[in-house]
Amino acid sequence: MSEQVKTELTKKKYGSLCKGLWIGGAVAVGLVLAKKEWRTKIVSECKHATESASEAVRFIRDHREEITTQMKQVSNEISEAIRGISTDLKTMSETVSHIKESSEDVIQATKGVAQEVKKLKE
Repeated sequence: MSEQVKTELTKKKYGSLCKGLWIGGAVAVGLVLAKKEWRTKIVSECKHATESASEAVRFIRDHREEITTQMKQVSNEISEAIRGISTDLKTMSETVSHIKESSEDVIQATKGVAQEVKKLKE
């Protein structure tokens, strides 16, 4: 199959799926609206969600300064921690570099001693 044919088939399947979802959604809404107890339940849940959202907005509005202060404090603590980690990494890098240099010196010294021991054996 060519790419164009595959693309067309994919578009047709996608279109059919979308139509099916819209029809299924419409049927579900129709069933929900058909039963009075379901409508009542949905209305009460929507009212409850609206009240909860309003309470959240009021809480944020009333405590805006505290929330902002806490966010700044947490941001500063994170920045401090990052600076500390950066400093630690720099120190570790310097230590590793020093260990590398020291180990190279030890290797050279060991080679020198080994050569001297060979000379003494001869």
